[in-house]
Amino acid sequence: MQDNRRDFSDNEKMLLFNEVDGHCPICGDTLSHKKKGSIYRTFDIAHIYPANPRPEEVKILENELLLSSDVNDLKNVIAVCKKCHKIFDTPRTVEEYQKWYRLKLRLIQDAEIKNTYQLFNIESEIKTILENLNNPNFEDELISLNYESLKIDEKTNSTLPFIIKRTIKRDVVDYFDFIKKLFIEINKTNPYKFETLASQIKGFYFKCMQINQSQEYIYNTLVDWLCIKTDNYSKRACEIVIAYFIQDCEVFS
Repeated sequence: MQDNRRDFSDNEKMLLFNEVDGHCPICGDTLSHKKKGSIYRTFDIAHIYPANPRPEEVKILENELLLSSDVNDLKNVIAVCKKCHKIFDTPRTVEEYQKWYRLKLRLIQDAEIKNTYQLFNIESEIKTILENLNNPNFEDELISLNYESLKIDEKTNSTLPFIIKRTIKRDVVDYFDFIKKLFIEINKTNPYKFETLASQIKGFYFKCMQINQSQEYIYNTLVDWLCIKTDNYSKRACEIVIAYFIQDCEVFS
């Protein structure tokens, strides 16, 4: 029987290793070890759809989605520990295939969106907002928004988990008016700065929509992007700012 597997280059192995941050995405075990001062990668490259499917595997997977028509495409393989690879292969099940398919698809989408980060910038004034959110001297200026004014319920759908939706609503209630006042002050010295910031966030939001329309994915991606663009100053502050733009602008509209 012909073996359809191919040897992957060192560069391809490095890409797959980095894709999962050096840890098995199934069990979390490290995919490298250190010995005599050197670091060695110790992982398997697992085919999600099998390279050489047995007749029973062809049958059970006949209606499943594929990540690529080429079984040796990097989209159809993933770096995992040897134990998880063995468990996945013996015997292969539809449930595990679907789980690994979703996992790899998310990794592909994450890589695609991160490759666009450099195309979407954010004005430096956004850092002022983050810094003020972390300033305890402004606590007395926080005025809670009335829950009846929230637009979150109107703009969200079933792809946003309740726990994230609740966090967004509480952030809007607690911080919306405070952030709005900060933007008004920024606009006094830099006219239309808020509009510029809003258009930048909206632009990246639309890019996220092209890749994955799940609101959970979009929210987390917007927060991660803003955090990176502000030098990882404060992820929690970034969550609050994104909640503001969900309430006030076209995010989730």
